[in-house]
Amino acid sequence: MKKVFVVLLFIITAAVNAQTKAEKEALKAKKASDEYTYQGNKALEGDKPVQAEVDYRNAIVKNKENVTAQYNLGSLYYQQKSYGEAFARLKKASETPNITDNERHQIFHNLGNTFMKTKEYDKAVQAYKEALRYDSTDEQTRYNLAVAKDMLKKNPPKNDNKDNKDNKNNQDNKNDKNKDNQDNKNNKNDKNKDNQDNKDNKNDKDKKDNQDNKDNKNDKDKNKDNQDNKDDKNDKGDKDNDNQKPRPSSLSPQQMERILEAMNSEERKTQEKVNGQKVKGQRSKSEKDW
Repeated sequence: MKKVFVVLLFIITAAVNAQTKAEKEALKAKKASDEYTYQGNKALEGDKPVQAEVDYRNAIVKNKENVTAQYNLGSLYYQQKSYGEAFARLKKASETPNITDNERHQIFHNLGNTFMKTKEYDKAVQAYKEALRYDSTDEQTRYNLAVAKDMLKKNPPKNDNKDNKDNKNNQDNKNDKNKDNQDNKNNKNDKNKDNQDNKDNKNDKDKKDNQDNKDNKNDKDKNKDNQDNKDDKNDKGDKDNDNQKPRPSSLSPQQMERILEAMNSEERKTQEKVNGQKVKGQRSKSEKDW
């Protein structure tokens, strides 16, 4: 039990010592930061803005919560017309914790002055209003606010036009995207239509080729039938001609007469021969002997 107590005591002592050391380092850094701030103020009074800027920066490095160094550096940039740098430093100073209302009033008052220089009158109006929140008795801030409002009325902020332009650009981009999608869809439809047309053309071609082949076959059969009919007609014609038309004779009448006489003579011989065979073949009648 005693051993455990000793260990706990050691841990607590080490933590206290570490905290004490950290506090000592913080106090040392704060003291160094304040010293750099003082040197920066002296350099600024001696018209040495470059040295003043270096001192203020060193002060901020040592202690980022040094609101005086932030504010003075912002004021230095304002005097040098580096309004962007002035705004950044004053904005940083306004975000520093544990600052007084009087310090906040001065910071926002100078922020309003910075916006007036950059002709951002709407932001200047807001900055002066914020300054009056922390000190409503400052007549200089109230006067600057009135001037800022008047300038804002005469010079409307360009941000609205920019926003409208951005919205228009966004709408144009959206329309272009929709148009591209529609074009892609139309291209796809055209491609499908082309494929369908090609398919229809192929079907038409095949159908036409089949019809042509069928027509050619029919024509061929028809020609063949016509040829057969023609041949049949020719054969019939030849036969009819043979039946109807006597063939011309090349024999003279005398020759034809001799031929007829020979044919008649031959016919008589044949008849006589037939008659002789007929007589020879008859059976003689005989009486029956009872």
